[in-house]
Amino acid sequence: MIAPGVRQPSHAPGHAFPVFLGILVIGGMLVAWAFLAASPLGNESLSTPLPTIRPESVRSLAYVVPGRERDYLYVRSADGGSPRILDSFPTVSFANLHARGAAAPTADRIAVLSVADPGKASAQMTLVDLNGVGRQVPGVAFDYLSPLAWSADGQLVAGVISQPASDGPGSGADVLVVNASTGEAAVAAHFDNVFQVAPVGYSLDRERLFVVAIDQSGSVLWAIRNGKTQKVAVLSTGRTRDWNLSPDGSRLAFVDIVPAGERRYAGRTLLIATGAVTDSASTGNELGPAWMPGAQVPVFGGPGGSVRLNPPSTEGAYVVPASWAPDGTMLVATIYSASSDHSAPADESLELVTSTSRVRLADEPGVRFLGWVHNIE
Repeated sequence: MIAPGVRQPSHAPGHAFPVFLGILVIGGMLVAWAFLAASPLGNESLSTPLPTIRPESVRSLAYVVPGRERDYLYVRSADGGSPRILDSFPTVSFANLHARGAAAPTADRIAVLSVADPGKASAQMTLVDLNGVGRQVPGVAFDYLSPLAWSADGQLVAGVISQPASDGPGSGADVLVVNASTGEAAVAAHFDNVFQVAPVGYSLDRERLFVVAIDQSGSVLWAIRNGKTQKVAVLSTGRTRDWNLSPDGSRLAFVDIVPAGERRYAGRTLLIATGAVTDSASTGNELGPAWMPGAQVPVFGGPGGSVRLNPPSTEGAYVVPASWAPDGTMLVATIYSASSDHSAPADESLELVTSTSRVRLADEPGVRFLGWVHNIE
């Protein structure tokens, strides 16, 4: 809800921002990886049912528009109409600590991390339903930049809180799991001497939580089950980023940060059942892997990615996909355009893209997409 006496940010309906029509083109990388589609699905039986969600009922977007005093959580229909404010959160705007989060795969609730105290590096989690009712998770702090991973049934959401390591380089990190129905939280596992820990998703049966841990040896995928950790596969001997677990939990797409050479960001995919890592067909820099509905291979954005605007709107512009709508007809993506002043950072805009149009979600900079949710009246 909106705090009394707080000025709402200037934010017009999405139809007020029509821009140059464009379409997305998916390159030949899918063909190069076609053999993967015939591979076993990995960690789950093919008979394991996915949550029943009618794709046509999930055509609304949840996103945060940052402000000076409060950040606002909006939901708007992709089919038009005015955005609706669900909730607002405190912000530390001078430190750029704005609200962020992730919508559940069930499309009915959103986990939001926000920082109220600039003297603390930790964030409070609030679970918000589509009626705008928010419930804080009491007594639990998360890293502000913690990735959030939901179980497929929308009952569990995992995050991370860092702490000083007992010895050695890096720090310690606890993986915390919150029950979205009760708001109760528990430590699922602890990692020591790590540079980063990131929950990336659950197996479909909710038995295993997959976590990437980065330390001196590189990037490793772990599975947490019943309080025990098991090494699944080595992703890289270096750092990785942009992890995205496939909807069926069988594959993990990610970006390998290459320490030398012209290609610094390489798209790769792990087949969890075998531990095999496959490189993409691109030789350029790739970012932001995403899974098209029903696909067995991911696509990557970035300057060398297979997701591109056609026709290109600006020389040097590139796309970093965030998420396709469940029916596969729309994509939310960040469009990066080369600045006219080459000494300045590239311009960016968060847009809803279809085969015939591009719509900017808001004029304010720093808008964050949180996920697709059910249509609301």
